Amino acid sequence: MDNFWAHLARPFTVLAPLSGFTDRAFRQICRSYGADVVVSEMASVAALVHSPEKALERLYFNEIERPYVVQLFGADPNQFGEAARLVTNRIQPDGLDINCGCPAPKIIKEGAGAALGADLPRARQAVQAVLSNTSLPVSIKLRAQNKDISAQQVVAYLADLPLAAVTVHGRSVSGGFSGPVDPGAIALCRPYVAGVLIANGGIVDLMTAQIMLQKSLADGIMIGRGALGRPWIFQEIKEGREINLTWTELTELIRHHAQLIVAYKGEVGLIEFRKFLAWYVKGWPQAKALRTQLMQIKTLSELENVITSVSA
Repeated sequence: MDNFWAHLARPFTVLAPLSGFTDRAFRQICRSYGADVVVSEMASVAALVHSPEKALERLYFNEIERPYVVQLFGADPNQFGEAARLVTNRIQPDGLDINCGCPAPKIIKEGAGAALGADLPRARQAVQAVLSNTSLPVSIKLRAQNKDISAQQVVAYLADLPLAAVTVHGRSVSGGFSGPVDPGAIALCRPYVAGVLIANGGIVDLMTAQIMLQKSLADGIMIGRGALGRPWIFQEIKEGREINLTWTELTELIRHHAQLIVAYKGEVGLIEFRKFLAWYVKGWPQAKALRTQLMQIKTLSELENVITSVSA
């Protein structure tokens, strides 16, 4: 097993798994701006077991994305094992990650995400099942606090297992995606993590990245929503400076991203791309009017007309 995590220069950056966002196109965009590792959208182990071809379709990637990690979520440890074997053989990513912290009610209701993380024996079984069915490095992602269970308790409970990496989101499960982030809770996990420790949550710019790295004692940071509309955040962190794109530079990025979307999904994919456009123009003058136009585009030529009219 080649544990790529161990070879990364520190501190490193990781693109977080974001459902509906971290597809092939966006992963490539983030890699081009310096993300050291990219992670897939969450992949359901139940779907991989029962409808493998359809589920696998969402996990294919381009070689330039490496190191590329597939994140698995689910409730049944046996399905985790089957899914791990399937993804390892068919997708051949660089690592597998187990979601033990997703706070989405729909996921929790299925017994997955944070519900898995709150059930320590079942979480352990899921980790062991994945480890037994892959030669790839295995990692987990969890929340700082999950009901009455802390991340420190979880990593201590799993400390004897050969996990290559542990990512801790500094918010509680009940905190969702807003509210205070506690880097100290991440730092408490450090003594129990033999592999790399990754800090996540509330990283939206260079300053929050630097503070998180300093206070969490982590080897690297994972960025999700902070990269939406600003994928160059990875370059900012790597170079230690703020970067402000001109409108011309931003439109070049939008064109490139749109072309990747069309290459993988056809122009129908531009409808899904609209949510990225809303993030890209956030904060720009007349953003509301611009967003209204962008939410109507269906073709590359329509997109070009909108962004050209603004830059002219």
